Amino acid sequence: MGGVGTEALGEGLFDRVSRAEGNVMSVFRQVCPFHADEDIRGVLTGSEDGSVSFTCTRSRGHPNGGPHAWLYVPQPDGLPGIDGYAAELGLATELPVAIAQYRRQWIEYGVAERAYALQCPADFAAIVIRYGHTAVSPKQYTTSAFLAGALGVLSKHGTVLYHVGPATGRWKYNGTISWWTVAPAPDWESNRLSWSDSGQDMSYVPGAADQ
Repeated sequence: MGGVGTEALGEGLFDRVSRAEGNVMSVFRQVCPFHADEDIRGVLTGSEDGSVSFTCTRSRGHPNGGPHAWLYVPQPDGLPGIDGYAAELGLATELPVAIAQYRRQWIEYGVAERAYALQCPADFAAIVIRYGHTAVSPKQYTTSAFLAGALGVLSKHGTVLYHVGPATGRWKYNGTISWWTVAPAPDWESNRLSWSDSGQDMSYVPGAADQ
């Protein structure tokens, strides 16, 4: 089994672009994994985790046809690396299986997180102990950022499919958030399950205060 590694998380290289007024803006760029000559400029999603969305707009050469989108979630310095831990947890296998429970639907990130938590409760609890969760107490880099980062690696290579969309319910503080599915991609306009529409609560998070 291939592990979820740092190769995509670590390659979110950026250029520092100086503005005339003296401000500095980070411009994230990544290369499409299916077109080595296609350098893609990322777009900040607006989520608190600082995630960046990339889309290669070429219509050919991608595993699922049409444009290919993926997510990059920066990891703060000084935290345990995602590389070995994600592989140890088997996230390259477990996350797609969790999302596939909702085959033929785009699901908001919270729905995907809950599906994984119920599928692998001991592993999810261990991640919460390591990284925390906003349902327990406010924190910038959390379990959700860690799992979204792992999903981002998988999305870059087409193992899961990514779409940026509206954040709902208890996640709406993000404004926008990642949505996930597995191939074949369902229609974005008609086949979506938001966190609000799922009718679920945060009781799947050990120690959650907001349920």
